[in-house]
Amino acid sequence: MLSTEFKEELEDGKVLIFCRNGIFQARFYKGDRQYIYKSLKTRKVDEARKLALKYLHEMEFKQREGLPLQHKSFNEVIDEYIALRQSQYQKSLDVKTNSSSQQQTSIHMLRQIKRVAKFWREYCGTKSVSNIDNAVLQDYVPWRKDYYHRMAEDKRPRNYKINPADKTLEWETTLAKTLLKFAFERGYRGKTQLPTYRFKAERAIVRPTFTVAEYWEIIKGMRKGIRETKNKEWKYTKELIRDYVLILANSGMRVGEANNLKDKDVVEFKDELGRRNFMFSVRGKTGRRIVIPRTSVVRYVERVRERNEIRLNEEVVREVRSPKRKIVDTDGWFFSMYDGNKIVTLIDQFNALLDSINLSESRDKEKYTLYSLRHFYAVMMIRRGIPIFDIARNMGTSVQIIEKYYGKQATPLALATKLGG
Repeated sequence: MLSTEFKEELEDGKVLIFCRNGIFQARFYKGDRQYIYKSLKTRKVDEARKLALKYLHEMEFKQREGLPLQHKSFNEVIDEYIALRQSQYQKSLDVKTNSSSQQQTSIHMLRQIKRVAKFWREYCGTKSVSNIDNAVLQDYVPWRKDYYHRMAEDKRPRNYKINPADKTLEWETTLAKTLLKFAFERGYRGKTQLPTYRFKAERAIVRPTFTVAEYWEIIKGMRKGIRETKNKEWKYTKELIRDYVLILANSGMRVGEANNLKDKDVVEFKDELGRRNFMFSVRGKTGRRIVIPRTSVVRYVERVRERNEIRLNEEVVREVRSPKRKIVDTDGWFFSMYDGNKIVTLIDQFNALLDSINLSESRDKEKYTLYSLRHFYAVMMIRRGIPIFDIARNMGTSVQIIEKYYGKQATPLALATKLGG
């Protein structure tokens, strides 16, 4: 809100000067219903008029010459961009948000942007955004490859990778180009052309997927672990892991999507064959979408809900005995820990399971992760002859990604059968 102490238009409304807390400010119209605000740093109205006109003439000269109207450092652009994506994320939390008409930002994407932005801040954060060109982007790659080598080992963060993968470098340079485009659209680069440099990963790295035999070894390992566990809380966790793994492997959901599921997001329905199933309303990289799992998931969902109901009833009993204790919300997390809290990550428990059955790595010495269950789902769907477009839509990804990363996993026999009609 502009102060009502003083307002005055100059140059047919191109400039508005006003007073806020005794200091004169100016608002300049730059076109396309956009304005630039600037403090004139004076308490004298005559001086404020002169300064405002001076800045206006400078701005008009810059517009004619195609120069940036405002000097912004890369750090300032990063701050603005993150604030925008943060706002998008906050809006996406509203269930009434129409994901088809508004850009969405997931919490995972927001965290990734913030994580990678730290490298760009350190590399060229103080540099003017108008001076970042192809050479700056190209020189980032060797700088980034040497980043952790230059750092003392005790200063390196947890889970760091000493040598970034090509796909990591491709993503990080792509983010920089996105930031520069953001700056260009706001006039921070004037008419300076955007850099064309692009770092291209030499080869696509496909995360390992379990074979059918390995998948059954995992199931047997989970069953064995549950049978041998007597502690109530530990047994709950092992049962949670079992159903979590089975649902991921038979739905193609991302790990983060599963962790964010609320009980109300899981809805029962019957398909055209009259079979019971559940649909999952997930919030992922592409906004809200419906995931339809295989019908075998029905009993896994029922086990999760039965376990949640038992836990909730126990919480109610404890609440009666101890009124200060908080009752878990009945409309809470679908996958929840023993205390009712949201899952942060189950990767440690999953790794322990794989270690117990000597299956932490693939035959090519690639480490298995929870995301390997998503890849297992994609490969199995392809082998069952499900159209790639349908698989991609259910998984919230593109047909190109399915073809690039999973298409070659289809066996020649399965492909021959499909082609044979």
